[in-house]
Amino acid sequence: MFKIFKKTFIKNYEKTQDPSVRFKYGVAAGVFGIITNVLLFAAKAVIGWISGSITIIADAVNNLSDAGSSAVTAFAFKLSSKPADEKHPYGHARFEYVAGLFVSFLVLAIGAMLAKSSIEKIIAPEEVVVTYVTYIVLGVSIAGKLLQMLVYRDFGKSIGSETLIASSADSRNDVLTTTAVLIASIVIQVTGVNIDGYAGLAVSAFIIFSGAKLIKETIDPLLGVIPNEETIKTIKEKLLSYDGVLGIHDLSVHTYGAAQTYVFVHVEVDAKEDALKSHDLIDNIERDFKKDLGIFLSIHTDPVLKGDPETEALKKDVQDALASLNPKLSIHDFRIVKGSTHTNLVFDVLVPFGVTEGEKDIRAALTDAFSGRETDYYFVFQIDRSAVL
Repeated sequence: MFKIFKKTFIKNYEKTQDPSVRFKYGVAAGVFGIITNVLLFAAKAVIGWISGSITIIADAVNNLSDAGSSAVTAFAFKLSSKPADEKHPYGHARFEYVAGLFVSFLVLAIGAMLAKSSIEKIIAPEEVVVTYVTYIVLGVSIAGKLLQMLVYRDFGKSIGSETLIASSADSRNDVLTTTAVLIASIVIQVTGVNIDGYAGLAVSAFIIFSGAKLIKETIDPLLGVIPNEETIKTIKEKLLSYDGVLGIHDLSVHTYGAAQTYVFVHVEVDAKEDALKSHDLIDNIERDFKKDLGIFLSIHTDPVLKGDPETEALKKDVQDALASLNPKLSIHDFRIVKGSTHTNLVFDVLVPFGVTEGEKDIRAALTDAFSGRETDYYFVFQIDRSAVL
C-alpha cells in the first residue's frame, strides 16, 4: 500500500539520497498529515462541544496541533532542500531539526493549556453527554492515527528522517490518548461517574511528556551525538579493506541532515611507502566513500614505521602500561625520537568519555613501568577525547 502511495505522489521515490526526492517525501507526508489531522480535529471538536467533554476537546486540540506540526514539517523539508550557498556551505538540511524543535515546544504548550482546562473541570465538573456518534468518531480517529503512524514510519525509514520518525511516535501516542478518551466515555456512560476532568488531565499529562521527549530528540542532532554502531562499523570495515591502510583512529562523524554526512579520520600508512602512492590511495578512498556511501570523507595521513622490532616492542610496553591503569585506554601515532642523553616516545593517548584517569595518572603509570631501564625514556603525548574511535 505504501509503495503505491509513493509511486503516485513521489517521482523517483527510490532515489532517497537525492535532496529533491527527500523534499517530495517530506511534502507528501506533511500534506497527508494536514488533511487527516484537520478532519479528525473538526469531527472531535464538534462531538466534544455537543457532549461537553473536555477530554474529547483536549484530544481534538491535540489533533489540531498535529496538523500544525505537519505544516511545519512540510515547510521545513522545503527549506532543507535548498542547496549550499556562500553563508551555509554545508547546506540547509538541519532545518528539519529546527522545525522539529519548534513543533516540540508547541506540543508542550498545548499540553499545559489543556492541563489547566482539565483542572478547572475537576474543580467545577459539568455534565457530559455520550452518544453512539461519540464512539464512531473516536474509533475512526484511532484508525486514522494508526494509518498516520505507519505512513510516517515507512517514509521516515525510507529517507532516514528523524523528523518523520518523531511524527510516527507522536501518532502512536495519539492512538493511546484517544483510546484513553474512548475508555473514559464508556465509563461515564455505563457508571454515570464523571471522570471527564481526570481523563483530560491524564491526556494532557501524556501530551506534556511527549513534548518534553520530542524536545530532547530534536536537540540531540543539533548538538551533535555519536552515530549509531552500524554506521561506525560500516566506515571502519570499508577503510580497513584497502591495501595499504594499516590502521585508523580519530574517527569523527558529523551530520547536516540525513543526506549530508561528513567523516574525518586519521589513516595510518607505511612510512617507507612512496608519498605519491599513499596520496593516490587516499584520493581513491575519499572518492569511493562519496560514490558508494554518499559520505564526504576527509583523511589525515599518518606515516608509521612498519616492521621495526624496537618500535613495536616499545609500543607494546606502553600499551601494556596503560592497560594496567585502565583497559579502555589505547594509543596511536607512536614513534621514537632518539637523542644523545634520552629517547622520546611520542604518541597520542585515546581517552574515551567517562574515563577518569588523566595526564598525571598516565604519566605516573608509564614512569613506573619504564623505571630501571638502561635508556632514559621521556614520554611526549597528548590526550585525545573520543566517543567513537
